[in-house]
Parts: sequence; C-alpha cells; structure tokens
Amino acid sequence: MKELLEKLNDSQREAVLYNDGPSLIIAGAGSGKTRVLTYKIAALLKSGLPPWTIMALTFTNKAAREMKDRIASLVDPAAAARLWMGTFHSIFLRMLRSEAALLGYPANFTIYDTADSKNLLKSIIKDMNLDDKVYKVGTVQARISAAKNDLVSPEAYAANPQRQLEDIQARRPLLKEVYQRYTERCRLASAMDFDDILLMTNILFRDHPEVLAAYQDRFRFILVDEYQDTNFSQYLIVKKLSEKHHRVCVVGDDSQSIYSFRGANIDNILKFKENYPESRLFKLEQNYRSTQTIVNAANSLIAKNKGQIHKTVYSKNDVGQRIKVLSAYSDIEEGFIIANRIQEMHLSSYDPLNDFVILYRTNAQSRIFEESLRKRNLPYRVYGGLSFYQRKEIKDVIAYLRLVLNADDEEAFKRVVNYPARGIGDTTQQKLVSAASAHQVGMGVLLSNLAEYQVPVNAGTSRKLEAFATLMNELRALVSHRNVYELTNDLLAKTGLLNDLNLDTSMEAISRKENIQELLAGMNDFVTTKLEEGNKAVYLSDYLAEVSLLTDQDEEKSAEGDRVTMMTIHAAKGLEFRYVFVVGLEEDMFPSTFSQDSEGCPLALVRTSTMSPLFSFVLSGTMLLFTFAPVQCVPTSVCMA
Repeated sequence: MKELLEKLNDSQREAVLYNDGPSLIIAGAGSGKTRVLTYKIAALLKSGLPPWTIMALTFTNKAAREMKDRIASLVDPAAAARLWMGTFHSIFLRMLRSEAALLGYPANFTIYDTADSKNLLKSIIKDMNLDDKVYKVGTVQARISAAKNDLVSPEAYAANPQRQLEDIQARRPLLKEVYQRYTERCRLASAMDFDDILLMTNILFRDHPEVLAAYQDRFRFILVDEYQDTNFSQYLIVKKLSEKHHRVCVVGDDSQSIYSFRGANIDNILKFKENYPESRLFKLEQNYRSTQTIVNAANSLIAKNKGQIHKTVYSKNDVGQRIKVLSAYSDIEEGFIIANRIQEMHLSSYDPLNDFVILYRTNAQSRIFEESLRKRNLPYRVYGGLSFYQRKEIKDVIAYLRLVLNADDEEAFKRVVNYPARGIGDTTQQKLVSAASAHQVGMGVLLSNLAEYQVPVNAGTSRKLEAFATLMNELRALVSHRNVYELTNDLLAKTGLLNDLNLDTSMEAISRKENIQELLAGMNDFVTTKLEEGNKAVYLSDYLAEVSLLTDQDEEKSAEGDRVTMMTIHAAKGLEFRYVFVVGLEEDMFPSTFSQDSEGCPLALVRTSTMSPLFSFVLSGTMLLFTFAPVQCVPTSVCMA
C-alpha cells in the first residue's frame, strides 16, 4: 500500500484514503482524476474488499477498459477482472438481463440504438398521419428521451399539464400518443432503447424492493466518474444503491459540465452535500497538463460562473505562450489563416500534425477547414463522421445477429427481411407490422402463424416469408454450439450476404467486404479475449451485449499516420493536444443559439466588447488560439476572403 500512495500528491492521497462515508472529489482539468479513481479502487482491493462488492461507473466503455487495465497492473489481474466496472448502461443492462422476467421481458431482449429508435418513430408518425415537418423525428426522440431521464412514463407524460402545454405550443399535441405507441412497439419487439435501461432499472428497484436490497447488500463501495454529467435517473440509481453502506465516492468538476442538452443535471454535483449531508469534499487543484497562462485564463473566466464549487486550479508548469485571439473577415479567411498557421508551425518546429487540433461547436463547421487543409496537402481526420458500427454493411450483419437472438426484434426484421432481395417489399412489411400491432404479438410469433393471424398476403409472399422464417430458425439452432465468430461466418453464407457482396466488383463493394472482414476479425479477437479471461464459452448474446452499447468515444481511433485532428468541443472532452485552435467564436454560434450561458465544457464564457464570446480551453498543453469571423459564406456564395 505504501508504494501505491507514494505516487500521489497530498490532495490525491487524502482523497484515496478516505473510505468512511460519502465523498465528492472535485477534480480540475489535468489534475489526475483518473489516477485517483484507479488508485482508490486498487487501495480498496489491497485492503481486502472483494472485487465483486465494488461498483465503478464510467461514461465510456473505453474509459472503463483503460482503468481496469491500470488496476490490473497495480493489484492482482484476476481481482481487477471481477470488478463491476463499466458504463451506467453496461452495468445496469447486466442487472436487467438477470432480472428481466420480473419486468416482463425475455433475458435476450434487444437494445435499440439511436437509428433503430428513429426508424420506429418514423413508422409511428407515418401510421398516425402526422406532419413529419412538425413532428420531426429528432425532436420527438429528444422529447421522449428527456421524459424517460426524468422517470416520466407515457401515462404520467399525458397527465402532466406543463408538458402538454409545451407540446401544444409547439404544435405537437399528439406527442403523448406517439410516446405511448413507441413504448408499446418496443415492448412487443422485446426491445429497450438506451434510456429504457436506466428507466427500467429504477422501475425494478421501485417495484421489487427485495431485488434492490440484494444489490445494496452486495455493493459495499460505489464509485462514479464524471458525476457532473449524470442525469436524474442515474443520480437516483446511485442514491438507492448506496443507502445501506453509505460508501459512495463521486468524481467530477462542475466547471466541465457539457451534456445538459442530453439531460445532465449540474445540480447532482452542486447539491451533493445536500443529498449526502455526512459527505466529505476533496479538491484536486494542481493541473499537470497545461501552462500557467492557460490555467490562469481559465480560472479568471470560470470565476464568473454563477453556481459553482469554488476551487483554485494552479499549474507549476512553465508560463508558456500568451493566448492569441484572431479576427477574420469571413469563415473562408478563417480557414486560410488556421491552415497557414498549422503548416508554418509544422514545417518550422517539426512538431507532428497529431499535436494539432481544430475545435468547433458543430460538425457542419468542418467543411471550410477541410478545404483549407486539402489545398495545402495537410492530412487530417474528422471525428464525428460515420462510425464503424454505423456503416450499412456492418448494421446489416448486426441486425441479422439480433434477429437470430430475438425473433421479435421488429427493426432488425425490417432491415434484413428483404436483403438480399427476397421479393418481400415495403407494403408486405407494413402489413406484417400492422398485424403484429393489432394482435399485440411480436414479429416472431406472427411469422410462425401467418394463417392464424390472417395476415393479408398472397400465397407467393406467404411462401417467401415462411422460407425466411425457416432460414432464421436454422441459424438459431446453431447459437448454442457456435461462438459469435463461427456463427457469423455461417450467417454470411446461409443468408446470401457474402454472395451479394462478391457479385458486386465496384470499389465501394470491395470496401464493404473489407469492413466485413474487419468485423469478423474483431469478433475473433472478442472470442479469444473472453476465453483468455476464463470464460468457458462465448456466445452471441455476450457479443451483442458488448456492441449494442458502443458509442463513438468507445471506438478506437485508427492510427492513420500523422494528421491534423478536427472535432466538436464536446468530442474533445478528456483528450489532450499540444496546439489547440478554437474556431467560429461568433455570437449565436459558439455557444449555439440553443445553449444556455451556463453550459460549461472544460471552459468558461464571458462576453467581450467585440460581441464574440472569449473562451479558455484547459485541454491545451502549449498553445491556444481563438478565431472568429463575422461573415459566414455558404458553399454556393461568391464570397472572397
């Protein structure tokens, strides 16, 4: 234990050693937050606390993996492997699969991703003959998501005067019915969306106190990372689980709260003392990452936040370069200036392009900077593009696998029933969906009993549907004695997916085949890793549970050589670059018109006399430069810089 603690500063050591009750660790940017969490868990294990009694909640699977690897290097790797460590969604999905029957779900229920949810909502909006320009799918989805994060059921939503008034004012009076139908369709498909995982966990604990009591007994210590980004649903789960042992440690920074638009509630961290009166507060204030200039600028701006937990972040690093603010006439000139700066610095200092990042508020702003970098032959990567698991060919394979595991998965069925082409078009699919909804049965039940449910299709179509059902049943028969890698190889051959790709010799098809091979390689690695971890077998359900919760942040960013990085300010959270360019600091753009002034980031906001907000970003190691341009040129304009 002594060797462990010697690597910490005094503030970090004090936070690691305190285990007598609830604690809040306020960690400024670059202050060693991850190290403190890692060493605290390692210290708990060294003190004799069994790993299966420790729950550690992170916001990305990648963060959980990295933290678990560090813990394994500090203590027994076998103990690290038995920790309940992962994202809120992965940990509570694990619970829900064990307790699914109590909620009326099969253990193999499907997780709908954002695209699945949107497709289902589109279908419902169309069925209800609603104007999709008023009932915009993204807006409806966000509204339903917000309700779920506030633990508001469809019935409670319909009975809430304030929510109904807001919908009426937005000309969406039937949104309550859309929410109700969406919930019913998910239930029929034996599916939950991401928000349901947390909602259903709260319902499980509310309706089955014996289950809550069992988990309260089990988990003697609960740790939560990025607590400032938790929503009400997450707060309540942690509060309930920690009520017996009162040993909960949350780590965060109220100055880094950036996900209010996703339902994050800053009050969770600001009112921690109120919610846990016996708690202790620890502050990590030394920034190991940035120069004194950058840290001091950030402090002066953060001080203007109205609601905050006071801290004084400091740096013992060099003073560093002064922060620069540049004005450009137009966004085209802005792109020109930044590309020139990067090229000059790269050539004069020999610093790799990987050290440079361009940050903006929205992905749409990247175009100008991409064009400017291309003109100078400077390679770049844009985060926020189409992720690997969102590519068509990958989603097709995953949809087939989902349907193998859950015959009632409506969205997976609609995606693959006519791919490769089987003569089962949209009209037939709509008849099936309508029949399933009318009879209140899942798609799997309906396909097995087309005649009984009097689905209005002709004999030829009926035979095609029966053939598809037979194919899926053949694949389901393989699940118990094939791992996911072997099963997917069988699936590619039996469904005709592989043949369909082989018939197409275009460059796009070749790329799709390469992506399928990459998917298979990943599956093989998954199986190998699980077996090495001591699992006796690795099944399809294990793999789908893993990939269903992947986010863009979890995907390993490919090492494409030396490139300038471009990303939104939100995507940059937790990353580090030597040279940071923050662009587009115009009124109503950064922050956007829809943002609140309290929206933080690892940065704080003040208004300057130029009508442009001035930011300080605490993620830069050496140099920080801001730009703004009053004139925005659209691609078709003849705007000259």
